[in-house]
Amino acid sequence: MQLQFKYLVFLVFTFSMFFAASQTLGEVKSKFDNLGMNPKNKASKRVYINSFNVFVEVYREDVDYKAKREFRGKGRGEAKAKAALGLVGVEGSSLQEKTDQLYKEFLDDLKDNGFEIIGNELVKNTKYHSKSTPFKGPIVRESANPGILEVIPSDFSGFTSLKNASGKKSKKSGLFPGIKGLGKLAKNTNMLSKQLDNAIVIDINLTLTWSKTGGSWLKSLGGANAKVETYLALGEKTVSAPSKNGKSKGKEDYYILPNDFTVAQGSGLKKVTWKGYLKKPIPIDGVLDNTKVESSNKGDMAKTYDIGNLFRVTEWNSTISENAKFVEVDGEKFADALYISGKAFIDDQLDYLFDKYK
Repeated sequence: MQLQFKYLVFLVFTFSMFFAASQTLGEVKSKFDNLGMNPKNKASKRVYINSFNVFVEVYREDVDYKAKREFRGKGRGEAKAKAALGLVGVEGSSLQEKTDQLYKEFLDDLKDNGFEIIGNELVKNTKYHSKSTPFKGPIVRESANPGILEVIPSDFSGFTSLKNASGKKSKKSGLFPGIKGLGKLAKNTNMLSKQLDNAIVIDINLTLTWSKTGGSWLKSLGGANAKVETYLALGEKTVSAPSKNGKSKGKEDYYILPNDFTVAQGSGLKKVTWKGYLKKPIPIDGVLDNTKVESSNKGDMAKTYDIGNLFRVTEWNSTISENAKFVEVDGEKFADALYISGKAFIDDQLDYLFDKYK
């Protein structure tokens, strides 16, 4: 019986090692924007976790539209191409479990290195959160960002806006989604730090996405072309989705999903503020099959009819080409991808934090 038990343990261990080895991470390269001073030698090591948000992509659409082309009554009708790709098999319970594990290990690492975690009792009466509402996990829900799930750790308890608490706040960007500025860095949490007797305030965002969108520019010259393909990675990502309110038939909205680790302490000239993020997303192999869905549409040729001797009518047909596909994914394996990549990023950020406060 003892021999059988040892053999079973060996099998479980071997399987676990094989399972972990089947997923590989790319290089983790972080960058840090320091906008404040370095912590003083006797700086407080009391920490308040202001937010811990996880975003996971499960569905993506790409759309391309070309208006009709006409020259002296000849040409092509308008063309619209739409490609859609989604995941089947994602398990909310597994994502919650791995998010909980990330959060617990993050807190344990802070405590093991001499940091004290502050609870909400000291925070609820601060001016910074005077208009906020209580917000706590566990949460796995469809977010206001199209095709994205939002996950909040079971043990997280904090404060946020009513709009965010109700799941209606999105990361929708303005007219120029590619522009990044210092305004993106902070929520002025140095003010909160001051109200907490200069405690360290930390905000964390993790984003796991798997889509690459955008059709071929060469194919787009001849008509509409849309494409979605798989590329699993952790890191900040700008995703697009067909606009529901736009008047333009091919209009898309853009959403900037953050992946960062922001630290704030103190205020004024002595404030400590930095934001850590990835120079480039961390690719994850061994989880999703390489899959691509593409849709092209050149539009119908115009047809001209003579009506009697007085009228000539040109018919411009509106055509829409759609192509949708779903990829099967192992729910536990997908959740593990979130954990191993999120863990790699957070550990890298904590190393930087611990070095600052050693």
